[in-house]
Amino acid sequence: MAKKNTILGISLNHGRIAMTILKAGQVSRTIWEDVPDNIVDGARILSRNLFADFLQEKLKDNGIKCKKAAYTISDEDLFIRNITMPYMTDAQLMYNIPFEFTDYIHGEMKDYLFDFIKRSTGDGDIKEQAKILAYAVPLATITEIRQTLEMAGLKLVKALPETIAFEALLEKVSSGEDDRSSKCFLDIGRRGIRMNIFKNGEYSLTHQIDVGEGHAINAIADELGVDTHLATTYLRSNHNNCNELTPVVNAFKDISLEVLKGLNYYEMSDISSKLGDVILCGTGALTEPLVEILKERIDKNVYTMDEFMSAYSSDKNINVTYASVGVLLSDAKGIAGDLSTAGMPKKKKINFAVLVPSIVICLIILGLIGKFVVYDQFAHLAREVKQSKELYARIEEQNKIIQESGELVSEYAHYTWDGMTEEEKGRVKRTEIADLVNFIKTRGIDVEYYSLSGTVMTINIRADSLESVSKLLNSVKELDIVESSSVVYASTKDVEKKDKNSTANEEGAEAVIKTGNTVEAQINVYITNLGE
Repeated sequence: MAKKNTILGISLNHGRIAMTILKAGQVSRTIWEDVPDNIVDGARILSRNLFADFLQEKLKDNGIKCKKAAYTISDEDLFIRNITMPYMTDAQLMYNIPFEFTDYIHGEMKDYLFDFIKRSTGDGDIKEQAKILAYAVPLATITEIRQTLEMAGLKLVKALPETIAFEALLEKVSSGEDDRSSKCFLDIGRRGIRMNIFKNGEYSLTHQIDVGEGHAINAIADELGVDTHLATTYLRSNHNNCNELTPVVNAFKDISLEVLKGLNYYEMSDISSKLGDVILCGTGALTEPLVEILKERIDKNVYTMDEFMSAYSSDKNINVTYASVGVLLSDAKGIAGDLSTAGMPKKKKINFAVLVPSIVICLIILGLIGKFVVYDQFAHLAREVKQSKELYARIEEQNKIIQESGELVSEYAHYTWDGMTEEEKGRVKRTEIADLVNFIKTRGIDVEYYSLSGTVMTINIRADSLESVSKLLNSVKELDIVESSSVVYASTKDVEKKDKNSTANEEGAEAVIKTGNTVEAQINVYITNLGE
């Protein structure tokens, strides 16, 4: 059973999910996974059901049994502003802040939730002005997050903007005024890089750079002739030293050039804000050649997030899971003190003096109705049973005809042959699909699941290496029934077995021993229309 003081931090960004466990106030574990493209797009959930199933599966795989969750809302999903206002009480601020967003939000103000964080003015006890970090979150966004987590068996107890998660990290590593100089977090993702600037430990601005890891991934794909999903895995693992290929190194240099342009533009536009530190995060901070080039070319103190947060985690995973760590370390409580209940209908007080007599009257009425209705219900049930038996007999008769049709049984057992249209007779045959699955198995690859929708066949496979997946794609394309094929996703996993002789870990899962590597992948095979 999960302990009450254990909470799971979750963030979703750049098409990946990050999870952090906070136990007794201490960060105990951080993990992250790439999410398939058909489930999320960047930080946006495309399918609640698929995302909830994916999250539930990862919680199970990693032995995580937390029930409470804190969620980091991507800055792309909200509006955030630094505001200076006359000094007011918290109640007055909550009333006035929505009007500060009238020129930014779309639709009605009632469709948004608003909150703020007070800043120190540095004026001692003088209370003439209030510096505020205010933000507006669409109600629909909060509702979706809460409902999706519930589907995965989690209860949302805290949700904060990603900006505040960054501030929490800065607060934890700051030891004085010298440590609170202007800093830039470079969040390097596949499609782009976000520059998050903080002055004196407080959010200042965000700048988007429209180039990211994808530039290097495309270079690997072109150079080695592989699918971009495989190229992503190659980049992360530096497969066969692919990160040292000349086109890939040139891609890293192009990325560093765009970063330098962004940093120079910021310093020229605000001369008073000289950057002291640049912190690299995101999956780009895990790519050593890119990190080396950035450290060489940027004339600042450049750290990766694991180096910057070494007091909290020496695990390099924090380069990707930083937001899920920050939401747990932050003292902020969320909108109106409890963001997790936002968007839920308010409970009304129950008048038991009226409710109890009403229930008694309803029961009496139902009893009278039931006395006359029960007999009719039994008669109706008997008629339904009789009709079901007649229908079953007809189905048995149809199956008998199909069984006598010989070869048609294996190819069209899911249809009534006499009632099929010409279009239905031209659909992909089951025997062809079975032959394709057997073909894949002869290549030493396990087929864990497959489905056919129209002429698109989705197959989940397990192989011993990325080369095996690449070779399979090439060999499948040579088959007469295959028009083309592609990789949806591929990831390298450690093969583990449970060590029954060891004690359970802090989440309650048995200890495991690594015995090797395997590759889990999903491929799409586009079948030619065999009926033509």
